[in-house]
Amino acid sequence: MNLPEGVILLDSLGDLQPDNTSPILVCASHCGDNGVFARKLKNGRVKAVFLNNAGIGKNEAGISGLSHYEAEGILACAVDHFSAEIGVARDTWESGMISHTNTIAEKTGIQIGNSVQEAVAKIINLINLPSSNQENKIFESLRNNKEENISKLDLKKQTQTQIEGVSITVTDSITFLNESNAGDIVVCGSHGGVSAGHYAQKHRLKAVFFNDAGIGKNNAGIKSLDSLSEAGILACTVDCMSAEIFNGQDVLENGIITVCNQLAKTRNININMTIKEAIKLI
Repeated sequence: MNLPEGVILLDSLGDLQPDNTSPILVCASHCGDNGVFARKLKNGRVKAVFLNNAGIGKNEAGISGLSHYEAEGILACAVDHFSAEIGVARDTWESGMISHTNTIAEKTGIQIGNSVQEAVAKIINLINLPSSNQENKIFESLRNNKEENISKLDLKKQTQTQIEGVSITVTDSITFLNESNAGDIVVCGSHGGVSAGHYAQKHRLKAVFFNDAGIGKNNAGIKSLDSLSEAGILACTVDCMSAEIFNGQDVLENGIITVCNQLAKTRNININMTIKEAIKLI
């Protein structure tokens, strides 16, 4: 698969490297954010990003990142979760259809209903490739120069709590975990797609609860659950309308289970349970 110069595909925003030089990112992560990922992309020299709308969900959390990317001067679009599999960047590139845009994207002529490839073709000559040092005027003029409150973005990436004596790790993104989380029960705001499942296996979790991201194309939002069961990790997803994606605390407090893997079922965890009811059975 040949990509235009300056375009990079990533299954997860967590995989963006500090030395990135590609200005256009086609990523299969959800488009939820509170500013953390927007700052990461700006620091990584990304000027345009395409993400999954994750079923839009509660409080439109699945597209909440659009305004945060705009505040950092980054063109951002979300693709329909039934057009492309969340967690699979190649499918986002090959099949993604734009469902939502920020103002910067609109100004470049990107329209709802465009394919990702059509949208990239519209901006490829507007966005300077890594060999050029001069910022393009359209992005500079639309950049929001308002001072960010850095303290709001310097958030604790995970917190610990207890439910009836059981220790729980709560995080907005499974990409925020590290080697110290091995054996943890994790409630996170990530989708339950294959890329998120890789992080759960990498950190050898005991159990994990995800957002189902509207489930979407080919059941992509819940696709990691079977492989996690095979790896010995109990896993469930919650309805994207019951809890905000990229909001681990909301998943813990309000998430309603939609899908359980086989390990979860052996603990008598069932759909329509709350997260707290399920945790008591682990």
